[in-house]
Amino acid sequence: MTNQHAFAQQFSFHRRHHHHRSRDTKSKTFLLKTSKKTTTALMRRKTSSYSDHERSAQKSASNDIALIGFQGEELLILEELLREIKSDGDVDVDDGDVDVDDGDVCKVLMVDESAARLTIDGTRSKLDDNDASIGLPLAGVRCVLLNRKGLRLMPLLKEEMLDRGFAPAIFGTFTDFNRDRSLAFCCRQVVAAHERYWKLRGTEDDLIDDDDDDAENDDDDDYMNSTSWPDGDDYISVFNPAQISIAMSLALDSAIVGSNGSSETRNDASKIVVLDNVVCEPLRKALLKEMCGDVEDGFDALVASEPPNTLWTRDTYDTLDTTNASTSSAAAEARNTSSWGLSETQLAKVAKSQAVKTLRARLQKLYPEYDVLPMSADALEPEGIPGSWGGLRIKTAVGNAAVNGEDFSWHLDMDPSAVDPTSPWAERYGLYVNREQHKPLFVSALVYLNPLVWPASYDAETMFLDPGTNTGVFVRPQPGRVILMDQDVVHRVSAPSKSAGVPRYSLVLKLVFHPRRRSTTNLERSLDEKEVEEEEEEEELAGISRTEWGEPVFFGTAAGFDETNECDFAADDDEEDEFLEDPSLYDDDCCDDYVANEN
Repeated sequence: MTNQHAFAQQFSFHRRHHHHRSRDTKSKTFLLKTSKKTTTALMRRKTSSYSDHERSAQKSASNDIALIGFQGEELLILEELLREIKSDGDVDVDDGDVDVDDGDVCKVLMVDESAARLTIDGTRSKLDDNDASIGLPLAGVRCVLLNRKGLRLMPLLKEEMLDRGFAPAIFGTFTDFNRDRSLAFCCRQVVAAHERYWKLRGTEDDLIDDDDDDAENDDDDDYMNSTSWPDGDDYISVFNPAQISIAMSLALDSAIVGSNGSSETRNDASKIVVLDNVVCEPLRKALLKEMCGDVEDGFDALVASEPPNTLWTRDTYDTLDTTNASTSSAAAEARNTSSWGLSETQLAKVAKSQAVKTLRARLQKLYPEYDVLPMSADALEPEGIPGSWGGLRIKTAVGNAAVNGEDFSWHLDMDPSAVDPTSPWAERYGLYVNREQHKPLFVSALVYLNPLVWPASYDAETMFLDPGTNTGVFVRPQPGRVILMDQDVVHRVSAPSKSAGVPRYSLVLKLVFHPRRRSTTNLERSLDEKEVEEEEEEEELAGISRTEWGEPVFFGTAAGFDETNECDFAADDDEEDEFLEDPSLYDDDCCDDYVANEN
């Protein structure tokens, strides 16, 4: 639970809405998230063949805008949009108004494989003639390249394209350095620069060497960047994935969802994995010490009735609005109580601590097919502005100290299908349902940190919901136990019982699993199609449910049970969401406010 995740209020219970609707809609793809207005306009503009427009564009001596990864019908809409911009007259830019009435506003080129070697001026690139990687970027990458003539239109064009239902894209421009390079080369450069600037794949500090480390080589602090951890003065504990225990592997909340921004669909189910023996006792102690101190600091987790107030503050809420509880229902008012959370300063220290790095290194070793990195918080905000989504900044780590008497809400942590389309993340990866193959996977790692065995009478379980059947499962806290869950799983905390007498401590890391995959270009697809298909099939990723652990247990809707007595969806007249087909909120009598809070 934390006040930094109030952004979820913007889209409410988003992914489950998609799932629910997907069974009744035959739209080409919900991932494009076009409004009814845009869809109607799209059908109206489908009056001429794309190939004719494309050939016309490619014959141009100068192409001011190059579209990479776009669909043919989008070119028709864009051409009409540019004509409207021209008819409006001036375009406001930093150096004054630019008159666009004289001549063509811009010439547009829809870039496919045949145009990959062209430059923005419409000439064939000579610099890339011998470049084996000249092909277009990976499927799903959408990029708009502009020269100096088109650059002046970028702000307005970007805004208008989103208003008309275009899926997010990265915008970039040519420089004198790459004037003679191909469109494909420039697109890759722009995408790489976008990833670096927004730290979409972490920073140098985030990178972890997941090679095996021998204990004898850990005479200095090198172990701090590995899976090893000091266990006493003379012994280093080395992590062995073969020794972990799988307490639970579960699939729930199943639905049919759109896939890869096309008319294709896929069966989807959220995953939860509960692991023991990932966090050894010395590492558990170290993590709790980072959060609370230890006996030497005057803190003893065995007896302290609350966390140390020098490191923790009781001003964390699990609802978005902390001021209007008195005007809402009694249930909402009851939930609108503060709870313990790590201070901003301490949270930042914990997130960068050696103990957290070691924990993440162990997860990296469990999932070698991914780069396990912290979630890029600012990149998920509209236009990359911290706090612009819900007024509170998204955090990549959360410390919780649940105590008796507190009330917690159902929530989810993040859903990539519902991020703001102006966010740097959406511009790079698009809007997609979590677990899309070869897309970054949003995963939360929760670690229980209380010492000794947690008795059943103490409660404080983590609860997981299958909304379609109104059923669920729970996981009891145990020292060092790790829960890995897809971030779009609906869950909440159960408060400790009165008999517990102490808080239930946990640390949550918000992670993104980036698939490690060779860079496949379209030119490489000149290989035999069957061979390529077989190769891609072999590369299919299983997510957090590793194949060597066996099939997960299928629960609720994932097990095929009907969605009977499902929570009612009620239209929200006060909030318009252009990216959902039907703006809605979960019924208060059922699940109340689904906001991203604590785990």
